[in-house]
Amino acid sequence: GAMPAARLLLAALLAAAPPAAAASSPDAAGHAEASSAGGNPMHTYDPDHPTEPFDDVAKMVTTMFSDETAVDRREDGWRGGFCSCIENGHISSWYQYASAMYLIDTCNPTAGLVLRSGHLQDRHIEPLQGMMACDTLKLISYCLSHHAPDVIPGTWKDTCSNAHYTVPACDVDCNAAVHHFGLPGFAVLAAVFAAFFGLSA
Repeated sequence: GAMPAARLLLAALLAAAPPAAAASSPDAAGHAEASSAGGNPMHTYDPDHPTEPFDDVAKMVTTMFSDETAVDRREDGWRGGFCSCIENGHISSWYQYASAMYLIDTCNPTAGLVLRSGHLQDRHIEPLQGMMACDTLKLISYCLSHHAPDVIPGTWKDTCSNAHYTVPACDVDCNAAVHHFGLPGFAVLAAVFAAFFGLSA
C-alpha cells in the first residue's frame, strides 16, 4: 500500500543525500555555528529530544519571571502587568474571537506561564488551530512590547520564531515594535500645543 511506497521514497531520498562528511565543509560549519548562535531561528525537530515549541514559549516566559537576571528591568510590577495583558487578550477561536484564557492555564508572577498547548497540536492541519496559535504569539509579542520590551530582540525573538515556523500562514512579527514616539506622535503633540497656545493667546 502507501506505507511501503513511502518507505521506498524515504530510502531513495536518503541514498541521494550527500555523505555526512560534507557537513564538515566550511559552509556547513558556518551554518551550524549560525544555527547554534541563534542566527537561524527555524525550528528543527530532534527525535531524540522532542519538544513542543509552544511549551518552550511558556518556559521562556516562566524563566523571565523567576530569573531576575533574564530581564534587566526595574521591579515595577511588570510580571503582573504582562499576565493581566495576556489574560485580557482575545484570540481567534472556533468561528469567533474569544478570550485567550482558552489557551492560558496559568499566568502569575510566582508560578509563571502555563499554556494548554495540547489545544494547538493539530495546528498544521486545522486552520482554526493555526489561527489560535498565531494569535497567541501575536498576543504575547504585544504584551511583552508593553511590559518587558528589553527581552524582545534576544530571547523572545528566537523562541517566538521557533514556534512561528510550526504555524502555517502565520504573519506574527516576533520582533514586535517597541514603543517609539515617532513623527506621527510628534505631529499630534505639536498640534495640541499649537491649539492650546493659540486659544489661550
